[in-house]
Parts: sequence; C-alpha cells; structure tokens
Amino acid sequence: MKKTGPPYQSRPVFLPTAPGAMPLCAANNTMITVIFKECNDFSQKEYDRMMDGIQLHQAVCTCGKKGCLIRYGHYTRCVKLNCVLVRLTVQRVYCTECRTSHALIPSILVPYSQVPLHDQQQILDLVEKGQDPEHVLENNNLIDENNVKYILRQFRKHWRQRLLSAALNIMDSLTVPCLSIYSRQFMQVRRTRNKLFTCTNTA
Repeated sequence: MKKTGPPYQSRPVFLPTAPGAMPLCAANNTMITVIFKECNDFSQKEYDRMMDGIQLHQAVCTCGKKGCLIRYGHYTRCVKLNCVLVRLTVQRVYCTECRTSHALIPSILVPYSQVPLHDQQQILDLVEKGQDPEHVLENNNLIDENNVKYILRQFRKHWRQRLLSAALNIMDSLTVPCLSIYSRQFMQVRRTRNKLFTCTNTA
C-alpha cells in the first residue's frame, strides 16, 4: 500500500504561509476518529458525505484547543470491504495552534488495518468462543487466513487484557470506550494519538 500522507508520513508537512513568514510545520501526525453509522455500502461517496457534515469549529484538537482545525490535503488507504478493495481518500486537517496534522478516520475502520472493525470483531468473537470464523471469510473473501492469524495475535498481545480490565465484550460497541480509556480505536496497535469526535451531521 502506497503511503502518501498522514498518518504514515514520516517527513514534516510544510504549509503555505504569508510571504516572508516561516513555514508552518506539521511534524506530528495524529488521528481523529469520527463516529460513523455502520452501513453495508460504505464508499468514498459516503465518507465524503460524512466529511461535508463535519463542523470543524466544534472539534477539539489533541492539544485541547477548539476551533483551530483547518482542512488541507488527503491521503489514500485501502480497505477490504464486502469483497471489494475500496480505495478511500482520507481527509486531513491541520491545527493552527499546535501545528499538528490529523487524519479524519471513520469509526468503522481500524487505523493501519485494511480489515474493517466489524469483521475483526466477528473473527475474534468466533475464535474466542472456539468456533471457526469461516463465514466471515466467505462474506468478505479478501480476508484470508493470514489476516485472521494476525488479528488474533494482535488481540491477544494488545487488547484482550484491556477489554477484561474495562469489563468490555468483543461484540460491544467499542469505539467510544476504547478511545475514551486508551486513546485508541479498538484493535489499533500503534500508539499514534487518536481522539474521538462526535459532533457530526451525517443525515
């Protein structure tokens, strides 16, 4: 997968400023997870509609400041969704206060993973119950056994004890509690900061 921008970008992003001014540097890339109603036909169109409904002046940056985020740029990531490899163009925003860039990630996705959150939860729930996740792979044939092994390994290493300590079940709605307690989407492994943003209008 081509890494064309935050949160994968390793070099600073220099934004245009007034003539003679020093360039603003967005060196630290973080994420903002936007609550998105799960749907079977998630697409670029649905994501764009969600982005159009966001009022950024209501959003709070990871630095704690409000009303300081501006839209700039995009990057592309791929998602294995309903047997289709969806190429999603993700919106980036920039904080004029702390000079940090953010990727606006819909809550149905897991950062740094091509397998959607719901599919990961179903796989984990079945395996933890001693059942075969075969029907999940049949419903999304882009997910293979290697994906399943990786998901199980990461869950057992990073998330099983977290769920137990927070008294959460795998098939619960985990986005809000995991972001609130751990500042990560469920099954997010990398420690990139991730903040919840619920002030959206997706009607």
